[in-house]
Amino acid sequence: MQLEDKALRVKACGMIWLLLLLCFPGITLAQEQSVTPPVLRIGIMEIPPVYMKTSDNQWEGFSVELWKAVAQIMRVQFEFREFPNAQLLLNALEKREIDVIPSLVVQERLEPLIDFSQSYVKSGLSIAVPTQNVGYRWVSIFQGLFSENILKAIGFMLSVSFAAAIIVWALERRRNSEMFGGGVIEGIGHGIWWAVVTMATVGYGDKAPKTIGGRIIALGWIIFSIVFIASFTANITTSLTLESLKGKVRVFNDLYHARVGSIDGSEGFTFLAKKGIAVIPFRNFQEGLQAVANKSIDAFVQDETVLKDQVKREYPGRVRVLPGTFNEYFVSIALQGKSPLRKTINRALLEFMKTEKWTELVNRYFG
Repeated sequence: MQLEDKALRVKACGMIWLLLLLCFPGITLAQEQSVTPPVLRIGIMEIPPVYMKTSDNQWEGFSVELWKAVAQIMRVQFEFREFPNAQLLLNALEKREIDVIPSLVVQERLEPLIDFSQSYVKSGLSIAVPTQNVGYRWVSIFQGLFSENILKAIGFMLSVSFAAAIIVWALERRRNSEMFGGGVIEGIGHGIWWAVVTMATVGYGDKAPKTIGGRIIALGWIIFSIVFIASFTANITTSLTLESLKGKVRVFNDLYHARVGSIDGSEGFTFLAKKGIAVIPFRNFQEGLQAVANKSIDAFVQDETVLKDQVKREYPGRVRVLPGTFNEYFVSIALQGKSPLRKTINRALLEFMKTEKWTELVNRYFG
């Protein structure tokens, strides 16, 4: 009798489980999705210093080392799958042809399509422009010296020198006639000579005030000259520096009137388009920076860290990155939409970011 009751209970439980499967098929689907794939497919593309391929076709770089550390903590196996450009890489993740992209800018437009892990780096956009071939040539120097600001400074210097010369001549012409004597024009001329050589700190000593009033004026003139010469020198240096850095794009607003490029579908491309700036699409960093070096475009806008690394490696002396960033954003690990790996990756990522290896990794690649 007990055996029959036990059999009936087992049969009833089986019928209940069968009904649950028929009514809620999502239960089995959730169970299947919770299982981590035996080998994760990791999508990458060559973008130094994030992803770099060695001479023996091995992968290295900041995001490669980051993912290896996370995968080690998760105790999962993986394989890298290379893509030629960012758009194909993103499409593969959306179509679930790959499981993970170790490094991707968090973008609002991608949220409905894919998932993002905890952010681990903050970055921003920068502008790469051609390096102008302006050396220390006489033409450039004279152009800088005769700029509007410099000419105004010279005019002011002559005016105050003339005023100081008249005052000193008026005080010295009788008691110090051997240095400031003669007619009005000759005496003022002596005063101008004294004012100029004093300002220039040459001080030949051929002329010097002897009266108390003249010496008080001389003391004030010396103090004024020190301040003025320092400001004048800084003004000239700034003018010549701007001349040497001349180019069509110096600040962000110059992009509205320039030929600007960015990687198609990237954060930079999207941002510029939203700002109403006409953007020329490129497939990767190499094509964009080569266009800048060849002066086919006036500027190339992309991630600051990658731009600086690429310019330093491939285009020294031909391309430069303007100082400063804009449109700052976060970088995360990208996953398939509603991926069951998200929580596991987040735990592993946060655990790794608490270690000294994380600090060493960031310092080694980003300083």
